Amino acid sequence: MLNIETEQKEIQIANVKFGGPPGKNPIVMIATVFYTKHAALLDEKTGKFDKSILEKELNDFTEIIEETQLQGVIDVVGAYPDALIKECEFVADNVEYPFLVDGLNDSSRIPAMKGLDEMGLSDRAILNSIDENTTDDNLEKLKEIGVKNAVLLTFGNKYLFPHQKLKFLKETLIPKVQKANIDKYIVDTAVLDLPSISINFESTRLIKKELGLPTGFAPANAIYGWSFIKNFGEVARCGAIASIMTYCATAPSDFILFGPIKFAKCVIPAISLISGVNSYYQKRVKRQKVSDRSPLNIIF
Repeated sequence: MLNIETEQKEIQIANVKFGGPPGKNPIVMIATVFYTKHAALLDEKTGKFDKSILEKELNDFTEIIEETQLQGVIDVVGAYPDALIKECEFVADNVEYPFLVDGLNDSSRIPAMKGLDEMGLSDRAILNSIDENTTDDNLEKLKEIGVKNAVLLTFGNKYLFPHQKLKFLKETLIPKVQKANIDKYIVDTAVLDLPSISINFESTRLIKKELGLPTGFAPANAIYGWSFIKNFGEVARCGAIASIMTYCATAPSDFILFGPIKFAKCVIPAISLISGVNSYYQKRVKRQKVSDRSPLNIIF
């Protein structure tokens, strides 16, 4: 899949480029904060959190992203609009990366997107997500707010297999995002469980082959809940986590939601290797230009 005949679309959100031919741009690593049991989160309703813990995690994430020359995004999770706004604002003040506004549903996401727009953060805010449940009324609200960026989530009981996900994307999700007048979007192929990640792998390949859209997925919840590997200790668990993320990268995915930010050092160096060798192929074999920012330039 390093030779895809379909033109690969590239979008830029703030300082991050998603998509393009595999290897042209470094893979985007998306780290989650304020997830369930996140040590920094003290009260999800009010958005109270331990700033010192989060600052250190964000600094560590930034450091390893810069050392490996990958790209970074922060996934901000929240169920309550005011808390989500407060959390996104803190993240935006502490890193230069874009961030996902990952509300529990539209009743939390849409007010948060409105508040962030009023703060002047709409260029960096990525709605997560537009999906099967996004209504026409809510699409109109997103249009009125002027939301610029979104994730399209190919999730649904009727959309389990690769061609079903592609059909759902083409016939439902893309018309929805167009109705909301959102120009920049990426596609999440929606992980169901750990063994079915093979379906996400093939769905990503198919979408990139057919539509050329920036595509990826989130193995995080599936792998972190895998109890079998815990029998072998933390080193083995870290290896398993890194292995499933590299599987995601070789689809080839343009971005990976790798889960809790605390696992950045477990995952990101391994992905930098995949991203770097993809860039080598792009530059040496295809004789195409790669980004000045690339693991190829630093890790070998």
